[in-house]
Amino acid sequence: MDFQKALILYEKFLKDNKLYIKNKKFFYEFVIEKTQNWTNSKFQEKLYWYLEIKRENKALSSFKNLDKLEGWILEKNNKKIMHKSGKFFSIIGISTKNAEREVNSWDQPIVKQTNLNGGIIGLVRKYINGVPHYLIEAKFEPGNYNKIQISPSVQATYSNIDKIHKGKGNKILSFYFKNNYSTISKKFVTEDGGRFYKKRNLHWIINTKKKELKLSKNFKWLTLWEITEFIKKGSIVSPHLRSILSLI
Repeated sequence: MDFQKALILYEKFLKDNKLYIKNKKFFYEFVIEKTQNWTNSKFQEKLYWYLEIKRENKALSSFKNLDKLEGWILEKNNKKIMHKSGKFFSIIGISTKNAEREVNSWDQPIVKQTNLNGGIIGLVRKYINGVPHYLIEAKFEPGNYNKIQISPSVQATYSNIDKIHKGKGNKILSFYFKNNYSTISKKFVTEDGGRFYKKRNLHWIINTKKKELKLSKNFKWLTLWEITEFIKKGSIVSPHLRSILSLI
């Protein structure tokens, strides 16, 4: 049985039992997507792809004194460490009282996003040979436990999107999130309040009808079943991708 036939049978069951809700079309697809490997792909090949990206990545991260960081400054009144552009984020101090936690009060540094406007975590979905696939990136971040993590299609703050870093623009946003798509889910989701001050990101999942965009080999279309197999590996899938998948 293929994916579309299984979906028809599932929807028929729901309709026969008066459980079907018209505006939950995508949700019903997600249920069937996870049940088995509808493309008969060899997951080991996808795992080899990830391991190759990790092996070829030449990025190096090392510890550096805060007062030696290029582009980062200690504000004159010593209230925060910030980027010289005034964008991205800053490190501020915060004092907590009456917490009724393990201890009642404490002081700590915390990361504060500029303007508290967060960023965009985007996931592009597309039917390939009748089976839904998701555009993911094997992405490097300096603090990643595994150096390279399977991440959403888009993972960017507005400072990145606005190219404050004077680097490249985001091709995924400019191509897939402009037109010829339908929104599956679009919600603000909060970050860990122990590390980030009032941080939230816009989690946006779309279904696109556009042709494939030419991207680097770090990007790949995976089924939900394949992503689930990566999650089972433990430290490979980023928290952003796991978080956005919780919306479906």
